[in-house]
Amino acid sequence: MFHSRFPVGLLWLGCVWALGTGPGVAQDKAPRSEPLNPRMLGMTEALLDYCAKNDPSGGAKVRARLKRLVQGADKKALTGARNSAEYRSARKSETDFISKVEPRNARRLCSEPAARSP
Repeated sequence: MFHSRFPVGLLWLGCVWALGTGPGVAQDKAPRSEPLNPRMLGMTEALLDYCAKNDPSGGAKVRARLKRLVQGADKKALTGARNSAEYRSARKSETDFISKVEPRNARRLCSEPAARSP
């Protein structure tokens, strides 16, 4: 059996969060060429809500990630993504998961860089 002192849930969350840094994230202010990912938006906004309350400096980092994620998306696209079932499901799942993280671990969850895959 595998034993680790590092919370496996945080590793999982870091891996999922790192998915937001791929080609789906707009890098400039040009209009988006790809549709906004409602799942990633819901997960990132849930994390921002947690971090804003429990680790404001880490919340600023999450806010910057969210800004990159939605960069180039218009209000109609954001509204559509937020109204989707995929967004609501992802946000609820992420909120449920994050709510189990103890506030003493908020800095680690919100401030440390996302885990990178090998």
